Amino acid sequence: MPTFTITSPHTLQYLTKNCSRAIFFLILGLTLSLCQRPMEIDVAPDEHRFKKIVLTEETMDPTALSVAHNGKVYFAEDIGTIKVYDPDSKSVSVVGELKVFSCGEEGLIGMTLDPDFKANGWLYVNRTMSDYMDLPCSEVYKNPELRFEDPTSHQVISRFTVVNDTLDLSSEKVLLKAPNQHMRHIGGSLAFDGAGNLYISIGENTHPGFLNPYAPLDERPGRKNYDTQRTSANTMDYRGKILRIHPEDDGSYTIPEGNLFPEDDPMALPEIYVMGCRNPFRISVDAGTNTLFWGEVGPDAYADIARGPKGYDEINATKEAGFFGWPYFIANNQAYAEYDYDTEKAGKPFDANRPENNSPNNTGMKILPPAKPAFIWYPYEASEDFPQLGEGGRTAMAGPVYHFDSNNHSSEKFPSYFDKALFIYDWMRGWIKIVRMDENGKLIKIEDFMPSTRFLSPIDVQFGPDGSLYILEFGTTWGANPDARLIKIEYIQGNRPPHIEINADKTVGICPLTVNFNSNGTLDYDVDDKITYSWKFTTQEIQSTEPNPTFTFNVPGIYTATLTVTDTQGATATSEIKIKAGNDAPKLTIDMPNRGSFYWDQDQIPYNIGLTDKEDGNLENGDIDPASVQVYLEWMKGTYTLEPSVGGTGELKSQGEKLIGESDCRSCHKINERAIGPSFMEVAKKYREDDKAVDYIAKKIISGGSGVWGEISMTAHPLFSEADAAKMADYILSLTKKDTNTLKLNVQGTIDIPATASDENRTYVLKASYTDKGASGMEPITVSAIRMLQAPKLEAENFSTQRDVLSEVGNNGVSMGFSSSYISFKNIDLTMVDSVTFKYSYKGPECFITIKTGSPNGETIGKARFFNSPESKNKKQLTIPIKETTGLNEVFFLHDKAPDIHEEIYLDWIEFHKRP
Repeated sequence: MPTFTITSPHTLQYLTKNCSRAIFFLILGLTLSLCQRPMEIDVAPDEHRFKKIVLTEETMDPTALSVAHNGKVYFAEDIGTIKVYDPDSKSVSVVGELKVFSCGEEGLIGMTLDPDFKANGWLYVNRTMSDYMDLPCSEVYKNPELRFEDPTSHQVISRFTVVNDTLDLSSEKVLLKAPNQHMRHIGGSLAFDGAGNLYISIGENTHPGFLNPYAPLDERPGRKNYDTQRTSANTMDYRGKILRIHPEDDGSYTIPEGNLFPEDDPMALPEIYVMGCRNPFRISVDAGTNTLFWGEVGPDAYADIARGPKGYDEINATKEAGFFGWPYFIANNQAYAEYDYDTEKAGKPFDANRPENNSPNNTGMKILPPAKPAFIWYPYEASEDFPQLGEGGRTAMAGPVYHFDSNNHSSEKFPSYFDKALFIYDWMRGWIKIVRMDENGKLIKIEDFMPSTRFLSPIDVQFGPDGSLYILEFGTTWGANPDARLIKIEYIQGNRPPHIEINADKTVGICPLTVNFNSNGTLDYDVDDKITYSWKFTTQEIQSTEPNPTFTFNVPGIYTATLTVTDTQGATATSEIKIKAGNDAPKLTIDMPNRGSFYWDQDQIPYNIGLTDKEDGNLENGDIDPASVQVYLEWMKGTYTLEPSVGGTGELKSQGEKLIGESDCRSCHKINERAIGPSFMEVAKKYREDDKAVDYIAKKIISGGSGVWGEISMTAHPLFSEADAAKMADYILSLTKKDTNTLKLNVQGTIDIPATASDENRTYVLKASYTDKGASGMEPITVSAIRMLQAPKLEAENFSTQRDVLSEVGNNGVSMGFSSSYISFKNIDLTMVDSVTFKYSYKGPECFITIKTGSPNGETIGKARFFNSPESKNKKQLTIPIKETTGLNEVFFLHDKAPDIHEEIYLDWIEFHKRP
């Protein structure tokens, strides 16, 4: 297509005088059209074109959102509160508060606005109600009659009218009630299609069964709540379904054409559109095609067995009514088998072409429609079918389909690249993905969306009329999260504002305080843009235009240094940093002459605390009272690492605590408070007298299960090695043990290491802290220092990093089977070390372990040569000298062997020996 560009008013004047009006307006129209073309792109936009904006953090346990025609965002909270965010005032107000039964997964779990909300103000909710709403959850849960047989408990679908952002409680119209027992898998999403039909997702409401994370098919007497055939596969029950109704103005509803069963069928409910669901927690409907999408939260089984396949989460899609398998099929119609709970034996698999529900708990049809497979499915581990979805915990949810509108003049709207793309998301994994489909709805590909961004448990995702994406983030853990929030993702068209970083070499100090500022990391994502710098230090006037200025603060006080960067298009970004002038921070050190990272039994380790302060003086000279310096020695059993902390002195963490912090465990567990699962302290107390507790808890971490702490299943984590799971179990069990011993010390002295310290695998930590007296009207400053000493024997499985290594629980070590595989230990100071002993097992030809510092390609400080061991199952020891080395390093142990050697070497532990 030819391109026309009008560059100046003179060109316009020439065209109007010398061209016919027709040609002029043709050129003008093409030009204006082309001005809009930058939004119509067919390549993936750079991630930095998206801007994540926190609209509000004034929310607790948010569940659902809906964006109105005027940009106001209505959102619901589990406890029954409905709020609205006003983009004009940037404020949040309460629209209304509904009575709900809010326990576990129950509460106000669904909300949406009527398609004609601008005219009628109608808002729909899905909430749990019961006559026992005023009772504490614990009272209901511990009473089996109330828990499993509460006749007053329902999921209630109601319509309210909103007037001036206030919910008119008297306007309630109850459309539908679905039976509910106080268990789990509630579903709860609401969505409209283009024809004004309302879709309602309701979960199976079935107990998954203790330690049975497959399909719950328990038909034994008194076990109906463990048989999901009574709900999901029952044509006479609303549960385990997605219903479709057409709300009428008077608060009633009619049945749209095309539902799964005719209205006059006495063995089926006419509202059913989709059946065979487990927990369709979040659904969406593409109003352009009336395609229904839903995320199906699947079971926790982590392996295929005779009874059925491992667990999968699903994304489903359909344009027509149907049966989608549960509890007889999962994923791409992988079949479960009939199961005898008394003999614990599996029978024949179910037939997807002719599913039969012969359960005595079924009140509907026995022969069900043929099962339809899932659109997308994925397990805990990386999926062979859909590797783009990653691995780990899973909670699949279906978001909206985006429709690009060239007539929408919003500057924030997503570009045409995303036209007709489905946005899916996962609550546990914290990602959002884009699903591409052809005109027939067939999957083409799955793409990342903002892959470097982790969303904090996204629980609802919707596009607004401005073409921006609105997201409710539930927060880090299961509930009452301070980081729950409503956010917005905007697309930045054309010129992007600069990315800004501001740094200072010091932020506190005595006057005159000279600070070297820098803007390292500041950049502009648009290649042709140049940026200018404006710094303000003590006034509202610009005081420097350099990228990295130096400024001196002469008067004591707290200052806000502000940097504004501006690109050539006029876009700006601003950041600031606090400077406290007038009081210098003390300098506190712990000196242990010629001492590295280790202690050895019967060591006598001299130490000295060094302290200087520009205002208070010097500890050594007697200016500072030694009693004002707090010095403590702590020791505890186990292996710990010194992790970076906000204060800069470091934070001591065990291997297990670190693993838990890096996992999704905190989504369901807290240390001292019960969340969706028990607190770690509760677990520690329950098993503290059990000698087999570590193995038991480690297996539960890997395989999951339920029945110990109630009906809530523990998510399986099959990706954890047995060794790592055991470390996590060790940490949990340590919470009730008083293994930390503390001794107050003087500022100078000697630490005496007993003869049994290394056998007990003790870790010693020397801590010192001091608070100065303040100066020049500025507040006192507290500083601290920490020094850790560890036992000289390091268990190989406690490595910091590894490559191509397997942890071996049975052998208490690691196996290294590839050339160039390695383990490493971070922050190791080998001062005083002259040799290293390996405890190993090896049955192959000659191989080597090379010791390097800094990196796998760093300096070689030692090399161990291993030979075939006749007793292949017996571990042997080998000691080698190493080069004298000082200073903190990451120490690597690399496996080196010939390519044709396939035997593995097993390392149990590595011990460092003291130089004489």
